[in-house]
Amino acid sequence: MRNDLKMGLAWMAAALLCLTPLRAVSARTAMARTPMLALQQAKWIPEGSARPRHVIYVFMDANCPYCHALWLALKPYYRSGLQVRDILVGVISASSPGKAAAIFDAANPSAALRTNEIRWDHGIDAGGGITPIAHPSAKDLRELARNEALMQAFGIDGTPGLVLADAKGKVYVAGGLPAKSELGRIVATASVPAH
Repeated sequence: MRNDLKMGLAWMAAALLCLTPLRAVSARTAMARTPMLALQQAKWIPEGSARPRHVIYVFMDANCPYCHALWLALKPYYRSGLQVRDILVGVISASSPGKAAAIFDAANPSAALRTNEIRWDHGIDAGGGITPIAHPSAKDLRELARNEALMQAFGIDGTPGLVLADAKGKVYVAGGLPAKSELGRIVATASVPAH
């Protein structure tokens, strides 16, 4: 009941904040291509379909309640061919970089991310349920810094941040938790990136 109430409040807060809608960045197509290529080459953690028809990159923090709400809301779309590629940042709290490092360094980062979300608010602190690494490695901290710079390159100020491209390569960005009513349209717009 406690988590249901928190998720309901998260969705209500998101609706009240009038979060940034899905917006095209095609006016800056030449500029968007370089960050999009960097995004495709970033260290992302896959969730959902192994043979995706739709791909959405999500900048997320292991302690972000809105990221957790989005994680729950996108799960039903995995059956329709959605693959979410999570790009971890460590911006919410002092334990965020350590939790990201624990996920990065796990034998199976996808399973570690799921553990973080399944055990949401049951960890050693509020937020994700994975135990943070006390002293993340320099490599992990560099990865987090790259991810945060990439997030800023797309004009995303906080988490979650969604980036996707349609079948024609037009890039779209949404900052914040999209309304549940918009998720179907966002997934339908997303296409598998060309390599």
